[in-house]
Amino acid sequence: MSELQTSHLIAEVETGGGPDWQVAAFGSLWVGTGGDNTVVRIDLGSNRVSASIPVDGPCLGMAAGFGSVWSPSCGANTVDRIDPATNRVLARIAVSGIAEDGEGQLVAAFGSVWLFTDSIGTLTRLDPLTNRVSASYRLGGGASVVATAKALWATVPTQDAVLELDPSGTLIRTIRVGRAPRFIAAGEGAVWSLGQGDGDVTRIDPATGRVVATIPVEVPGDGGCIAAGVGGVWVTMPDNPFSKIDPGSNAVVAQYTGVGGDCIGVGDGSVWLSNHDLRTVWRIRP
Repeated sequence: MSELQTSHLIAEVETGGGPDWQVAAFGSLWVGTGGDNTVVRIDLGSNRVSASIPVDGPCLGMAAGFGSVWSPSCGANTVDRIDPATNRVLARIAVSGIAEDGEGQLVAAFGSVWLFTDSIGTLTRLDPLTNRVSASYRLGGGASVVATAKALWATVPTQDAVLELDPSGTLIRTIRVGRAPRFIAAGEGAVWSLGQGDGDVTRIDPATGRVVATIPVEVPGDGGCIAAGVGGVWVTMPDNPFSKIDPGSNAVVAQYTGVGGDCIGVGDGSVWLSNHDLRTVWRIRP
């Protein structure tokens, strides 16, 4: 076992199916496993899989809000709304073009669920009251979207940029960041974008929209993920499963290489790492 596993690993949960996207909510960690066409529910108390919900090709990310878990389906061109009380799909919302790009993130914020649904930058807004698409915005590029208290933040990999949008979806400003940003996180007092081109992380001040720091994590690649919370900013990339940035110093303070990694998140005081090729999820002590 690696140093990371022996000193920080709380639990290793076998999920099967190539675990990827995840969100912590409703006392559980919800993980999309594309190989099995399911979303698995891991109980945070027991660190065991408590349910498996059929979703045709889960992709793009996961979100929690409005009493539900939201999982896009690249197999069916839908966003599936899951009821945590019954572990059943309440609604399958048809979203045109969702299968065109399976790498991104979505967020539940400002009374809606937001996601990019194609490679030309269509930001789609879902109404949780009607379970329908309520609006679409052509932004000329986009991949992932997160929210802070007053704004949405979206990556545009083809423009090396992050967009700041107001809660109505209107563009406020365009911010230049590292090469090929796709994944983005909000937390620890900042917005953080992971540049796939150079494997660096750009820190943005959400109050001003200005770049505060560019942090050389040195994990370039096609995949990856980033999360912020429990005292750190956490980056994963295949073969570089775990890097920790200290938000106080804007420096990498821990990094582990080897097999593992794909998506990373925080919840219940822990860091959760989806290991796609290992078919496991690690629960890591921060």
